Amino acid sequence: MTGTPRPDPSPNQSSVTNPLGGRVRAPAKRDAVRRQWSGYVAHVRVCPGCGWENQATDLFCVNCAMDVRTAPVASSDAPRAGLDLLNRRLARDQLSRTRARVETAHGGGGWIVVGGILVLISIFIQAAPPVQFLSWLGGIILALHGIWRIRRDGPSLRTWGIVLSTLATVSLGLIGYRALGAPGAGDTPGLSPHGSPGAITIATPGSVATDSADRPGVEGEVAMYRGGPLHDGLFPGPPPANNPKLAWRFDTGGEVYSSPSIADGIIYVASKTGILYAIEASSGTEIWRASVNDYVTRSSPAVVDGTVYIGGGFVFLALDAKTGAERWRVPVQYSGQATPTVANGMVVISSQEGYVFGIDARSGEVKWRSPTDGVTFGTPAIAEAQVVFGTDAGVLYNLELATGKLNWRTPVAGSIFASPAILGTTALVPTQAGTLLAIDMASGDPVWTAPQGGAETAAVAGDLIVLSASDGGIYGLDLAAGSQRWLHASGKESLSAPAISNDTVVIGAGDTLLGLDRATGVPKWYYLAGDVIETSPVILDGFVFFGSRDGFLYAVSD
Repeated sequence: MTGTPRPDPSPNQSSVTNPLGGRVRAPAKRDAVRRQWSGYVAHVRVCPGCGWENQATDLFCVNCAMDVRTAPVASSDAPRAGLDLLNRRLARDQLSRTRARVETAHGGGGWIVVGGILVLISIFIQAAPPVQFLSWLGGIILALHGIWRIRRDGPSLRTWGIVLSTLATVSLGLIGYRALGAPGAGDTPGLSPHGSPGAITIATPGSVATDSADRPGVEGEVAMYRGGPLHDGLFPGPPPANNPKLAWRFDTGGEVYSSPSIADGIIYVASKTGILYAIEASSGTEIWRASVNDYVTRSSPAVVDGTVYIGGGFVFLALDAKTGAERWRVPVQYSGQATPTVANGMVVISSQEGYVFGIDARSGEVKWRSPTDGVTFGTPAIAEAQVVFGTDAGVLYNLELATGKLNWRTPVAGSIFASPAILGTTALVPTQAGTLLAIDMASGDPVWTAPQGGAETAAVAGDLIVLSASDGGIYGLDLAAGSQRWLHASGKESLSAPAISNDTVVIGAGDTLLGLDRATGVPKWYYLAGDVIETSPVILDGFVFFGSRDGFLYAVSD
């Protein structure tokens, strides 16, 4: 046995320096380092033939059966069965604790689902900005709470991580889709894309654009708010037949509450910045601009006989339609919302100081001033030399156009913020009491009352009335009795008065421009703007022109 050559140590049996002294095999290096802190040391006899470490009490080597009784006893820190048993028990305890943590981590998935639903609601549902923000913030908080509850559950974290990543990708895609103004999106702010590739018109404040392509001008005119002095919301058209696309958009630099007017191929619109713009209707090219006042201008311009009439903060102006040069001005307190109505050589405006004015259209001379009970926010309507308007005190007035003489006054239930719409001998007046009144023009007596009302002017064509009501619905009513024919529930608050052209009703609902079938109220098409639409749309020569809170004036068409 002594002649047997000693085998070479295998790589797994190669020794390394033990921090406690002595030699230890390489696979046991980690255990040796750990045991230097535990104080564990064993006494062994090393076999002179194979180098195997045997217990000090062994007489023969358990590996090669060589007699080791003569081998000296040495110290060693190689692992023993007792230590292995302790390690197994420690590992089992660690596994038990891990399982317990996983079991207590369940229950976070529901919070993540609810949070994701709230985030999607904030994207899809059009509501007031504070409501949308709270829905979004609440969804994020609930999703984070769910992640915290499953933070120790590796498989659940991986699963819900995939779900959340998908949700985030979809949300970003939807946000980008809306930011680009789809459908018909893809334009850059300040640029006006047209039908042919590469033909764009720069139309930003402070610049006048040129277009390389020759395009025919827009035919027809819309001289004033709601189409004319009757304010019936009936427009020449024709409207788009299908989902319209963006022809151009013009950046006004501030929210647009003013409804545009059009004459001789030029569109006139004011913005919150107090600037009145004259823009080429076919291309979006700025022709001129005029500062009305450093005041929020909600006044919609009127364009009659080459003159633009517009209200500013504390002044009412008449400007040359071609150049923007001032022709005359009249001091009027709080006239920023004074949308003019022009008829028979007279300009009639309201103010928020409790008066309605009759002004000579050519000279600017104030012909009469009539006091009112309350403040007039709506625009007076004119028919057969009679001026009809209402006040926030709930009083409806009828004055003579030439003199301002009172014909009659009728108190009604609820404030009046909308402008009357006149058809024949009937004035249609929405109120804040949630009613629509049909008033006889001769006597001021109510003919009938419908249970729909609000702050937006009604549109009327033939025997149909279309009204955006305060309950959020868009109604089609019968002119004879006020009975309901149809209802379209858009799901978004409508701050825009409806417009009618041919067989189509066009109205803004939230940030969506809707085209509804006039007979049934069924949607025919839509266009998504960048923000809420408050202006009354103008339908002319295949275009729809409207403004939005995002500061742009839009022109959309087939």
